[in-house]
Amino acid sequence: MTASNLIAKILSAGYRIPLQNLVGNTGFYVYQQVYPLYGIGVTLALSGLPVFISKLVAEQNSQLEKELLVRQLLKILGVLALILVIGGWLSAPLIAEMMGDRMLTSVIRSVVLMFCVMPILAVGRGYWQGKYNMVPTATSQLVEQVVRVTIVISAAVVAHQFHWDVYKMGSAAMISAIIAGVFASFILGPSLWQIISRPHNTQLTRSPILPLIKRLVVEGGIVCLFAALIVLFQLIDSFTVKRGLVGSGLSATHAKALKGVFDRGQPLVQLGLVIATSFSTMLLPALTASHVAGKLVEFRRSFRFALHMCITMSLFAAGGLIVLMPQINLLLFASRAGSLALAVSMLNIVLVAVITTYSGALQSLNQFSVTAVGLIGGLGVKAVLNFYLVKHFEIVGAAVGTVLGLLVTVLIIRSAFPTQLRRLTSDWSFRLKLVGICAIMMVAVKVTCIISMQIFGVTRMAMLPTVFLSVLVGCLVALGTVFWWHLFSLKELVTFPGGKRLLILMRQLKK
Repeated sequence: MTASNLIAKILSAGYRIPLQNLVGNTGFYVYQQVYPLYGIGVTLALSGLPVFISKLVAEQNSQLEKELLVRQLLKILGVLALILVIGGWLSAPLIAEMMGDRMLTSVIRSVVLMFCVMPILAVGRGYWQGKYNMVPTATSQLVEQVVRVTIVISAAVVAHQFHWDVYKMGSAAMISAIIAGVFASFILGPSLWQIISRPHNTQLTRSPILPLIKRLVVEGGIVCLFAALIVLFQLIDSFTVKRGLVGSGLSATHAKALKGVFDRGQPLVQLGLVIATSFSTMLLPALTASHVAGKLVEFRRSFRFALHMCITMSLFAAGGLIVLMPQINLLLFASRAGSLALAVSMLNIVLVAVITTYSGALQSLNQFSVTAVGLIGGLGVKAVLNFYLVKHFEIVGAAVGTVLGLLVTVLIIRSAFPTQLRRLTSDWSFRLKLVGICAIMMVAVKVTCIISMQIFGVTRMAMLPTVFLSVLVGCLVALGTVFWWHLFSLKELVTFPGGKRLLILMRQLKK
């Protein structure tokens, strides 16, 4: 499951780079304007509802009760899917109007079709995860992502070759969601069909459905809200950035292109988060196990190290991207346009990584509502400030709006921490060391970048060796300084997977 998630996230972030190169800033704007709606569908079908459904399945005492739950969930989510598809199709013109671009109507209608397969995907994945079998979910996730990315890139290539209108390209790219969902349904559907078609106990079928609906709305809603963290901030951008740019005096054409430039930051943030959270998320299951076993000292130690790893990796990723942003922008997207706004957006890597770790700790303590309150508070700040910030500071303002919103979320969630955990988030010795290490790394990266550009030049292709060498030097400097300054304690290193081998290697190097 972890491997599948990692591959899927890399694919999800990586394909948008060739997509932007093929369709340009305006074409990328069209795709990204509607992408948050797809992201909400993914939350319901993959990362949000299945997690909650797996919990419901695991709570059932017998296989008959599990199968009854599956039937009830398919009915409830089937009705929800019908409402979302019909409602989304009919309201597409209104949504497009609210986004400031009526031409997006056909693109929105293409993406809402994906909700047709949402019940099968969500229930199928949740059912097997609840039975501790992760293979169907992992397989369906990979199949879905590979099919979707293939169709999106193919649509972009055809659009580029035959000079399609950008909105036609967007509709063709977004239809990939329903096609990919159908392919994933072929994997999950047969097991659900066996359950539906199997004779069942009529006595059990009288189980009330309203309590289940309530739990789906309240508990499942909170899980989905957190899973859709980044997507919801992007959705606010879809409704405010283009309109704010027009309000600042730009033409509609220029505003669309500039919004496309701003959207370049999304794949970079995603890739940064894959790096930042890949280590800390390994440690989060240990938090729940420690709490359930009543091992409070071990719980605090695991949380402390998870937080330290999260902040360290995210800060290194963000710092490197900020320093190299003009060069990365030129290398990946053929221009340096919007580099300042993209650099500001990289701060989101640190904030989202911290939110993920904080929320993981609270969820292991069975405190779910605080995360929702924090997210709603952050979204509220973003929604209130974004249009004003964009109108006065263009896309830099949009980047600042997201940073402020996420910062509010972090502060609200942290305020709910028990006193002992909150103290662990205020380790000033660790913070000072980390800031110093990060500053040294950033200087080393910048110096390497300047020297490399003197050697290789400043063309787009010259950025490839420049960025590669700068990243390599940054990683070596950061790793060496972390060990030299003893950023992590011996107990923390032992907690990390493979930590004992790492300690042995460090002792050998010192000799």
